[in-house]
Amino acid sequence: MSLKKIHLNNFRSFNNFNSELKSKNLIIGKNGAGKSSFLEAIFFVLTKKSYRTSSLNSLINFDSDNFAVSANWNDSKIALSKKNNQSVKIHTDNLEEPKPSLSLVLNNFSLNLLEAPKENRRLFVDYILFHVEQDYKSLHLNFKKSLAQRNRALKKGSNIELKSWTKVFVEVSTKITDIKLNLISSFVENFPLFLKSLSLPENLKDKFKFLSISFDKGWKKNLIEELRACYAVDRKRGFTSIGPQTSDLSIKINEQESGNVLSRGEQKLLILLIYLFFIDMLSNISSNTPIFLIDDLPSELDDRNLDIALNLIQDARCQIFITSLENLEKYEFDMVIDL
Repeated sequence: MSLKKIHLNNFRSFNNFNSELKSKNLIIGKNGAGKSSFLEAIFFVLTKKSYRTSSLNSLINFDSDNFAVSANWNDSKIALSKKNNQSVKIHTDNLEEPKPSLSLVLNNFSLNLLEAPKENRRLFVDYILFHVEQDYKSLHLNFKKSLAQRNRALKKGSNIELKSWTKVFVEVSTKITDIKLNLISSFVENFPLFLKSLSLPENLKDKFKFLSISFDKGWKKNLIEELRACYAVDRKRGFTSIGPQTSDLSIKINEQESGNVLSRGEQKLLILLIYLFFIDMLSNISSNTPIFLIDDLPSELDDRNLDIALNLIQDARCQIFITSLENLEKYEFDMVIDL
């Protein structure tokens, strides 16, 4: 199931815009033409969120007090509308909303996946799991609730509440970590094989031979015992210092941060490959076509690395949307949208 059409009304700079959509789409235009906003609209209609802002009011065109975005799939249509300071309204032509596809965004901020604070990598793993495991989202909400309540009990100094919420926290933490470990284990085992299956230049293959992936689950062996051991410190600070909220997925080259070994363009290629791996994995277990949004693909890439990226993308099992300042005439796209 892939997107066939999109209509934007008063969304960002778009007053009234319609476009058909194909499997491999290139969106071109000058700076300020609305290329990033176009990708944002696709992400929004799929997730009901923006990856650029937490304020949905800012998506409304400056000259209006509302916006609407609608999209057609093979067999259904969904429309989302919002007025200033009101919640998003959802309209579908089916009794149930279409199940969301995995929607991944690759932009200049995505380079933070490798080297920025570990929270970015936790969010990435959680986001993938929301689409891989049916029960993970509700488990994750329970985890966040138990963590917040345990932290509240620590600040209040309430031993009864602390004991109760610690039990819930440990139970839910163990469940979501077991699910995470299944995903990470598959990534650790199969990503190197995925790299070997690709036609990459020798210089990249040589560097990727030294790629290592590890996962710190946020505690060592026994969570309940380790929570007791750090109780005094946690009580003083007023928050829980160990658990899944401190976990980290580490991706290094030759035991070093990737920026010490790879160029910016090579880092972007590595992140592209990580995304393509999970897209391929989702394609094997879901009937929904993953959506891959790539903003300003040529940025950070020289001609050689851009060729590598585009060749990799051409074979991806997903619906692709790429923005660029110029037409990438060397490559075939099903649809070129000139803004």
